[in-house]
Amino acid sequence: MRPLSNCKPIPSVCLTLLLIAASSFNTCPCEALASSPSSSQPPRSTYSPFSWRGNSAISTSSLQATNVNTDATTSSTATSDEDQVKTTDVLSLDSIRDSLIRLEETIIFALIERAQYRQNQVVYMKKHDLVTPPGSVVPEGLEDEPLSLLEYLLIGTETLHYAVRRYTSPEENAFFPDRLPNEKIMEELEYPTLLSDVGAAIDVNFNEILMKKYLEIVVPSIARAGDDEQHGSTVLCDVAVLQALSKRVHYGKFVAESKYMCDPEGYQRLVDAGDADGVMELLTNSVVEAKVLRRARLKAATYGREPLLADMQVMETSKDHINSILAAAAAAAVVGAMEALGADPDGNNSGKICPSTVESVYRDIIIPLTKDIEVAYLFLRCGKDPPPQFAPDRMSTDEV
Repeated sequence: MRPLSNCKPIPSVCLTLLLIAASSFNTCPCEALASSPSSSQPPRSTYSPFSWRGNSAISTSSLQATNVNTDATTSSTATSDEDQVKTTDVLSLDSIRDSLIRLEETIIFALIERAQYRQNQVVYMKKHDLVTPPGSVVPEGLEDEPLSLLEYLLIGTETLHYAVRRYTSPEENAFFPDRLPNEKIMEELEYPTLLSDVGAAIDVNFNEILMKKYLEIVVPSIARAGDDEQHGSTVLCDVAVLQALSKRVHYGKFVAESKYMCDPEGYQRLVDAGDADGVMELLTNSVVEAKVLRRARLKAATYGREPLLADMQVMETSKDHINSILAAAAAAAVVGAMEALGADPDGNNSGKICPSTVESVYRDIIIPLTKDIEVAYLFLRCGKDPPPQFAPDRMSTDEV
């Protein structure tokens, strides 16, 4: 992975020229975007299917509730076909990809927040005065095992979130499931059966290796070396990043189930033959992966720099002011795209985070770990244990 200092800034003269060009648009940038080919497609849903908060989760009762009688169409409260969400829709690859795209902002902003602090390696060291967070369960034999400040806060956070049913959601996976308590303060939600429980496939959890890769690779890549004494803020950001990354990679189980449903015979045949490479090849979509990497880099370049509005002259009329805002937004998008696509490894980064670093997090950790989870899930789904290289304590791309 390239360090933060490995990005080359766009020259100031280019920024000036872009700003001048953007402010002289004869066509509103919004109109230009509206006329683009992608805008002709219907908007994708922003529906989140598995929320543990209860405000957007699909439950069995809600699925039944959408099965309304046709006589109710005359009622003012009747819903249209577009409002009906079925389990098959939730498990479609398009729906899953929408969820993954929404997570990109969550991950990138979390990385930007963590990047403002130094590495602060002391928060990852075991301390004998940190043992058991309040409310958590201590596994037998680990009563006196010390915890790092990150582990302490993460266990405490998971304990608190467990009480409000976070880890009953099929899309949430705890880093320390053996330390979760038994008590909940909220009534259980009923989720539709979207994942298979054959061979404990639904319980696939790769958070152990995710934590290891985060500490060994991600933190040194996004944060400068040293200590700034902001230890509490650092671990709070770490928890946010880890939870977002965990949610993203474990969506691989839903991707795997969707792909299995499209070709059950093909996957069963490969698993029966013990052909993990064949399973990996069958589930891999290189075109989609390339789009993910490009999108992550562009978003990081856009979100990781200050907007150009602050340097623009404020116009007197409201119309001119709106046009200046639109022009600056368009110019910022152009600058972000140029920075993302033309970053020089020998240059310096002028933003809050290097776009190539975010891209490498996706390329070297998120995507391969997601695919490892898919392979492990599919093997268990088909009734066999996954090969050793797909164990939850390592990545298949690691050297033996």
